[in-house]
Amino acid sequence: MNDRSASPAARTAPHDSSALSEQSAEPARPHTAAKSRMTRRDYAWHRMDTNKNLMVINSILLFEGAVDMERLVSTIGHRLPNYPRFTQKVVSCMGTASWVEDEDFNILEHICFERMDQAVSRAELQRHMTRIAHQPLRTDRPMWHMTVLDQVNGGHAIVFRVHHCITDGLGLVHVLNHLTDDNDRHGKAPSLVGHPNLALVTANSVCSSLARGLSWLKIAAHVTRLSLLWPDAHTQLKAPLTGEKQLVWLPPLELERVRMTAKRMGATMNDVWVAAVSGALRQYLSERDQHVEERALRAAVTFNLREKSNAFQLGNEFGLVAVELPTNVDEPCERLRQSSARMTAIKRSHQPLATMAFLSIAGCLPVALQHFALNLFTSKGSVVLTNIEGPGSRRYLAGSRMTDLICWVPQAGKLGVGLAFISYAGQIQLALFVDTDLVPDPDRLMQLTQDAFGELEVATRAAVGEAAQAEAETQPATDGTLIGPLAPAS
Repeated sequence: MNDRSASPAARTAPHDSSALSEQSAEPARPHTAAKSRMTRRDYAWHRMDTNKNLMVINSILLFEGAVDMERLVSTIGHRLPNYPRFTQKVVSCMGTASWVEDEDFNILEHICFERMDQAVSRAELQRHMTRIAHQPLRTDRPMWHMTVLDQVNGGHAIVFRVHHCITDGLGLVHVLNHLTDDNDRHGKAPSLVGHPNLALVTANSVCSSLARGLSWLKIAAHVTRLSLLWPDAHTQLKAPLTGEKQLVWLPPLELERVRMTAKRMGATMNDVWVAAVSGALRQYLSERDQHVEERALRAAVTFNLREKSNAFQLGNEFGLVAVELPTNVDEPCERLRQSSARMTAIKRSHQPLATMAFLSIAGCLPVALQHFALNLFTSKGSVVLTNIEGPGSRRYLAGSRMTDLICWVPQAGKLGVGLAFISYAGQIQLALFVDTDLVPDPDRLMQLTQDAFGELEVATRAAVGEAAQAEAETQPATDGTLIGPLAPAS
């Protein structure tokens, strides 16, 4: 069982008087509407918390150097309120919910400093993160929190936790870009590029009423089909949830290596991600005498439906698509081909829109009925996979260079295994968030996932080499004769 008590190496100091003051932390609060209606989809995420699965996006940002708390809090206090959701709380009444400005909002209640007594190892940091991840966010104020840790990797770290009702992964990346700078010449004012108070909404393409009607019919058909799917294959990953969680991660991969692996096979990096996870799950379950040859496992894969330029609006605009993972395929290149084909088919379908519509419908139901519908939907899969495109270049917060960005995806309903893949400044970070009764040794599954990327890299290199050799053997020689095995016998 995970130890949820505070680490003896940490001393919490949310209001460190030597570093902070009310004046320095006073945010530049924008003029916002006193109240705005919450979308049904975001309301569904707000009500999705259970004692076994919290709907909180957990992330950790690692930085070089010692932390300057006064400078850090001042920066966050002046930039984060540019997104109204971070100064608003959720108020529910008669089955509906609204975003209401928190008149008592104080940035110091959302940022705490934990002074570590000694340098923190990665294993100790993972245990500390796991403890924090078990804590629900308070509902009587804006649902986000930051914990600043010193003496981490020779620098400091920020654990940033945001409830999923505020935003999805794409919106969170927009927030991180706004909080940070592209250089260490830091001032309170953020860059005007992508500033949420200046950005304009990009409208979706207009379609005819007939086309919209046909689209909704297809969406309804997909919702019906998903509800009628058989539950996923019964493996250890479908055991009852206990709520005891663990977060793990490994050192990052080089993004260019993953990109080249995808390019060699005419696939996308997301296809490589799906294929790598499939191989890792296959090996992990095989080592535990689980049957993997008979039936493929399903995953709920996140699928963005938002224009990138609209990410400043926050909220949730993505679908969760049911993908049959090729866990019953042994050959790595074939796993990648099947992953690519299945993801391409889904992109061309209405399934992503259908699952987003399902969440909007769920937000209209009584909470008990919403949980019933969600349990029915999540019984169709075993894991959640998400792929987040993070900042492409190095970022700086309050003058400190961010070295790593790691994110964990929450699981809903009956799902207890979540794998996340986030890119940042030329590297890719893999992270795993599991219920420990389903995956008692998450470090092994994490290592197998990283190994699967290497296996795909080697296999695709070999496949391309064989294809090039075969092509060379059929090419005409300079004298017009054929070379290789197809050349006529003399």
